[in-house]
Amino acid sequence: DLDSVADFRELTDIKLAALADGAAALIAGADSGVTVVGQSMGSQIAELVAISHPEQVTGVELITPVPLGGTRLGPAEAAPFRGLGGDPGAQRAARTQLSPSLTEEQLDRLTSAGASARPEVVSHYVDVWNDGAPDAPGTSAFTGPVLLIRGGADPFVTAELVAAVGSRFPQARQETVDGGGHWVHVEHAEEVAAAIAAFARETAAAAGWRRSFAEKSQARFAETLAEHVVFEATTLPESVEG
Repeated sequence: DLDSVADFRELTDIKLAALADGAAALIAGADSGVTVVGQSMGSQIAELVAISHPEQVTGVELITPVPLGGTRLGPAEAAPFRGLGGDPGAQRAARTQLSPSLTEEQLDRLTSAGASARPEVVSHYVDVWNDGAPDAPGTSAFTGPVLLIRGGADPFVTAELVAAVGSRFPQARQETVDGGGHWVHVEHAEEVAAAIAAFARETAAAAGWRRSFAEKSQARFAETLAEHVVFEATTLPESVEG
């Protein structure tokens, strides 16, 4: 019927660029620098947001990332993922395989979250992350700091894949959570959250310094300093505290 045709057209319009536009709208009104965090397909979206808002995004954190240009699985390899919609049992089995340390409670929560997605929606989103951005460059247009977090037991986002993703960024470093899988942020929530927070603080401070020098602003420079900073230099007769 016509409603189904309209729904299908609306669904096929959903591409990475459209998803990135929606995410970018959430930070448009922020009055400070922003750290963008994305997991799996979300890492593709996070990079696009950072590229479109380089002055606002102070850093990017990619958790179990997939390449912006897509994973490029063949039809036979992609078929099991495309067929997960409407099949909670298959979803649970796939999550168990990709994140072997998930508890039963965590599996219940993740499976429940995906159970309501229509099969055609799941299939379409698999195509989105598998095909990726059609014009993804070999080197990312985002030149700021990037942290990649990988689960050491993730059989999908392998060490080689993460290395390939990281090589596209001029300022990238990687952290591996031993025993973590594709949903490492669920399996090891506290460890991943701590890494996210530390990186956000680090990049925010660095961005503040860059802005203070660019603006030649003494007030901006002071705002970036810790409360009890101590300056020592060979040209100072004594340390400056405060």
